[in-house]
Amino acid sequence: MRHALNCCSCRAPRAARAGGNGFTLIEILVTLTIVAILSGITAPAVFGLLANQRTKMATYDFYSALAYARSQAIQRYEVVNIVPRGNNYANGWDIRASSGVLRSQLELDRVAVSAPEKVTFAYDRYGRLTTPGRYVVRLAASTHSSVAARCVIIDPDGRASIRVDAKDQRNCRND
Repeated sequence: MRHALNCCSCRAPRAARAGGNGFTLIEILVTLTIVAILSGITAPAVFGLLANQRTKMATYDFYSALAYARSQAIQRYEVVNIVPRGNNYANGWDIRASSGVLRSQLELDRVAVSAPEKVTFAYDRYGRLTTPGRYVVRLAASTHSSVAARCVIIDPDGRASIRVDAKDQRNCRND
């Protein structure tokens, strides 16, 4: 049976008959408003998460540089140094032996580094620091003060450990 021409659906506008393709301006504006509100709520948390991750990665990079320098000093049976670029570890560092640069680290992205002034960590052939002492190198996000800082603590034997400065005491003791 053929469709009757007097049917009300045949008189409807072409867009309505095709299933209503597209969105109305109101639907688009409501969607954009919801997206803007959700972005405004979650953006600070995401930026804090990124700052925290940058600080963690910089801490692990410095820690692994110390471990690498120590192991190379023992393996090569010679002094191996970690030399900051421009007297600031935030600018990166080079691990050097008598044969030259063994490994380099580029500038740290938005991470502030507090280290004892003019200290070059040097390991002797036994894996101990050539300048004995306990050193604390503090790494913190330079853009978010709410992110907990991390410390790499080097004991007199030359072994390093990582601690979180949860109470922001600038020494990572957390007492």
